[in-house]
Amino acid sequence: MLRRNGKLRSCEPCRISKIRCDHATPKCEKCRARGISEQCYYHPAPMTKPAGTPRKQPGEARRRMVKPKHSETRTTRDHEILTPLYKSPTALRTGESRPDVCPHRGNPWPTPPESAISIRIPQETGRGFYLGSTSYASVFAEEHPLPDSVHECPMEGRRPTPVLTTRTSASRHCQVDIAQFIVSKLRPFSLFEKITEEYFEINKASALVGPLLMSALPQLRRDLEQLPGTGHESIAAYAEITRNTTRPLKVPGTLLASEFHTLFTGENLRWEILGLILVVAGSHAQFTSPDDPIFTLEDGTRINKDEFVEDMLHASNDCISVCQVHGAVNDIMVWLIYQNMLVNSNFYGDNYHGVWRRMSDTISALYAEGIHCEEGFDEPFFLREARRRIYAAAYRSDKMLATFFGRPPMMALRYSDRPMPLDIDDTILATSDPKVLNETISRLDNEGWNAEGKIWASSWIRLRFQLAMFKERILEHSLAGRRDGDVAEKLLTISTECRQYWESVPSQMRYELYDEESAWNDLEPGIALRMISAYLEYLHMEFQMQRILRRQTQLAVPALLEISMKLLSTVLVFNKLRNQLYTIQRHFPTIILFYCLPSAGVLALELRKCTLENVPLPSTVSRADVIRNLSVLISCVDWVILPGDGNHKLCSELNKMLTLILDEVLNYQPPAANESQADGSGNGLPGVTSGFFDMPLIDGMEPIPTESEDFLNWLDNANWSNTVSTNFNISPMIIPAVRVQDYLLTCYSIFFNVDGIQVLIPK
Repeated sequence: MLRRNGKLRSCEPCRISKIRCDHATPKCEKCRARGISEQCYYHPAPMTKPAGTPRKQPGEARRRMVKPKHSETRTTRDHEILTPLYKSPTALRTGESRPDVCPHRGNPWPTPPESAISIRIPQETGRGFYLGSTSYASVFAEEHPLPDSVHECPMEGRRPTPVLTTRTSASRHCQVDIAQFIVSKLRPFSLFEKITEEYFEINKASALVGPLLMSALPQLRRDLEQLPGTGHESIAAYAEITRNTTRPLKVPGTLLASEFHTLFTGENLRWEILGLILVVAGSHAQFTSPDDPIFTLEDGTRINKDEFVEDMLHASNDCISVCQVHGAVNDIMVWLIYQNMLVNSNFYGDNYHGVWRRMSDTISALYAEGIHCEEGFDEPFFLREARRRIYAAAYRSDKMLATFFGRPPMMALRYSDRPMPLDIDDTILATSDPKVLNETISRLDNEGWNAEGKIWASSWIRLRFQLAMFKERILEHSLAGRRDGDVAEKLLTISTECRQYWESVPSQMRYELYDEESAWNDLEPGIALRMISAYLEYLHMEFQMQRILRRQTQLAVPALLEISMKLLSTVLVFNKLRNQLYTIQRHFPTIILFYCLPSAGVLALELRKCTLENVPLPSTVSRADVIRNLSVLISCVDWVILPGDGNHKLCSELNKMLTLILDEVLNYQPPAANESQADGSGNGLPGVTSGFFDMPLIDGMEPIPTESEDFLNWLDNANWSNTVSTNFNISPMIIPAVRVQDYLLTCYSIFFNVDGIQVLIPK
């Protein structure tokens, strides 16, 4: 390595000590003799000052450069945790010391000294991030602010992350240790081949086009086998991968899908594709049972699932950091960041601020690559459809998170001309036979749906993308800073158009057209899960519109309670699905959190309000049904959240709030009869306010006693001969069943025996 004047460059210890260096590599003999070979390295520009260093003032004495004894901590503006650029997270966590890896003559990026690293452990305190009117917590916060514990994310599983402390460690420095960490996590590669294959077999709604990634696996295996483990050759190989990453990924318009992998494998190997394989493996592992045989290696070694997922997440984070430092913007980068966002949401929970940041990274890369624009681009068919898929998936996720957090969305459809993907199978999409492709496209209907009744991965993306378009319009009214005068009329228009679209959706994808037994027993569980999720998303939009209207008038309360009850009763089917596969049950907490808990909060608070004000609930819902369904939900949430789910703490906190509200309602003691007697018309229960139970007397029937023994005697002597159909399961009765059931839930505990007979025990 030569200096500008043509002379050989000295190593840093010799240069600073003013000792003649013999310029040997990788370690000079002078440093070896002095016993400081671990400090020997060659700096490409040793006299260059970091950006922002003040110039020496005239007359200022020249200071001797002294190496600091302790590394200084540089904190970022918003206290973000930066990803390490050159130090292995494993080495930093375990504290093991590793010798400096010095570059050889062909490597332009030397390794900086160890003094540039420090550790900062994130403080375990919750932060009050902004949550708007549509957020998961807004329902419960209408009367009183929620405690900070509701919003705190669990800290278990988070490890301290190293932070760079000097400006000298920028993009021109070699990231040898982190490269070794990334590559080491991909061994044995046979495990990743198996996991990736299972991922696309099970996940029938992935935003990724499976054949495009699967075709790259054989070449990636050869690439990783040829990568040297340590030494100077490995440094050169990592530097070459980094150089490939800095180059644009140009896709010719005539490229075949089977040839796509040649742009990022082999001699063109890039960090993006390695990170994508890692994050796909982590995503699949999150929804796989810890006892699954896939976590057993060929030599019999057993892998810990939680540690594996965490390693995949950290390694993919490292890949993203390296690629972002070197300015990588391409389709694979967008896929990598989007999948990483999904893994983060499942690992840390959807209320983790890092999920929101990663969604922003996805959209930034997507716009930078121009994926939102289709006109004027010369794209091969498979890439055009892949871009439609990832755009639709990112757009839908943006609207989901915007609603969940109550924040403005980051993507707007008005700035894009990218249409929905076609409803075709992935294998057809990636085919090299134009005849097969054209024949498949010709069989699609005018809207782009397949006319054969098949359900492909693109089918779900199309459906959710269209629903997200309606959701964006709803968010404009829900989160708008200025209120529009004709909100009700505009929401009615949106509701009508949304209902018309839903009725036009192919019948094989509409959950409400199936009964529960046929949906969950006759269809594949994964299909039924996505069907109910799409149906709940459709109902949730009506729920959000009714919440907007309720802020303007109380006349919207009956419709709001009705749609809330529909959401709650639909989700409660999960309580019957306790024997489903781990892969299916793992999705339950997210569905309950996004669609069920807000509607349950509306019902619980309205029930509490009517109880305290001594007025009946609107006729659109039954008080007994509300109490019963809320009780079932509270019990369901306790078992449905499997260990390791990132949403565990948030669901538990919201479930506790539902429990407190329901306990308050059931423990409520109405005023004595002589204090608030009814108007004398005989429409109230003796000893109980008529407004609370609203139990009218029936001709020919004795008043229902309120004491437990008297009530049991009354049941024994009741006239059951003149019966009418009711909703109460003890027996058909001539009295309004809902009112009796309401009374029973308040005064008695009801147990069921094996024959379905109900037994009443006084509380």
